[in-house]
Amino acid sequence: MKRLSILLVSFATLLFASCGAVSSAASSNTVAKATGQSCGTAVQGLYGAYKTTGTIDLTNTTNLNNALALATAYTNLKNNKDNTEYRKAFTTGLVASSAGLITQAAASGFVDKLLASSGLSNINTQNITQTASTVAAIITLLNALKQ
Repeated sequence: MKRLSILLVSFATLLFASCGAVSSAASSNTVAKATGQSCGTAVQGLYGAYKTTGTIDLTNTTNLNNALALATAYTNLKNNKDNTEYRKAFTTGLVASSAGLITQAAASGFVDKLLASSGLSNINTQNITQTASTVAAIITLLNALKQ
């Protein structure tokens, strides 16, 4: 009887631990997809502004919020760049929210360009300003989307 109790407790522990791992992976993928969606929405907004004016005006509140969302997505993606499941979920969210601007075929290349962006890592709510380097980093990324 004691042996059966130990087996049941061991089985329950194993079951709980494996469910936790699945839940953790699913949660991570949900976060990655949401981050990708935020990125796609921000890129779409910034691209629209860039096409209209030929530049990114960071004194415009909408552009400023989109630049911050893009920088946040960049940071999260960079922190998970070696996690293939995260990257896949991020890409899914990116494509879904970009309203056709970023296609599934172009998504991997765009994500690579995003990861290679050097000017996005220093953008945050404390230091985002209308600087040439900030705007140049965003425009370089947007130029990859020229259609």
